[in-house]
Amino acid sequence: MYSILPLVLYLTAGALLARSVRAHASDRPPAALAVAVIAVLVHGSLLFRAIESPAGLALAITDSASLVGFVVAITTTLVALRGGIAALPAPLWALAGLLAVGTGLVTGFHEINGQQWQVDLHITFAALAAGWLSISAVIVTCLYFQNARLRRRGPLGVLALLPPVETLETALFRALGAGYAVLTLVLVTGSFFVHDLVAQHLLHKVTLAVIAWIVFGVLLVGRVRWGWRGRKALRFTTVGIIFLALAYFGSKFVLENLLGRHWG
Repeated sequence: MYSILPLVLYLTAGALLARSVRAHASDRPPAALAVAVIAVLVHGSLLFRAIESPAGLALAITDSASLVGFVVAITTTLVALRGGIAALPAPLWALAGLLAVGTGLVTGFHEINGQQWQVDLHITFAALAAGWLSISAVIVTCLYFQNARLRRRGPLGVLALLPPVETLETALFRALGAGYAVLTLVLVTGSFFVHDLVAQHLLHKVTLAVIAWIVFGVLLVGRVRWGWRGRKALRFTTVGIIFLALAYFGSKFVLENLLGRHWG
């Protein structure tokens, strides 16, 4: 199964990076970055071969997950090339690899073919939003464990490989801000081809996406107005990610796997 190869490569890149950071060497070790770039290329090749079809985009739920992982991997690798975030790319690459494992496993589902450029644009924005908000979920989880360990005044252990709390928080809200902006574009571009939410089997998907948009919006406003952080950021990010995952994957799973339909 070739789809396991990106996971192996991403984990290798993360291990090489973690070893370099643990040794107080560079957080941009050439070997780790080279393996990560190869992993992205392999992942992309497998993914786009799987979703291309003469009948339209064959974007099953496993390939949707892989596409989100591809966004996570590209973004993480580009940031890792700049450095300054210690071993944070390691868990992000691991997430990308796990999402890549299902690439091409499910076949036979096609997105709608009409208004092709609008559909492609909408899918691109959706993948970017889901990818960047998934990055924020990983970062806020790292922050939670890091803060919990600091409150107990215990040794950080493997958490010491992560950047300081302030750096993590900055990265978190940058990812949240970017993801929220693109999620807004997802909702806007969706209006290009949505004519009847019920007939096109999109009511639940849009409703859940709007709820996620509201949750993330409240968090970002709270951050700017009242300096929200820590557990509050964790709670809002977790709730937002749950609703977004239900919109992005849950509705697709119900339609394709339980009802035998697709949107559009």
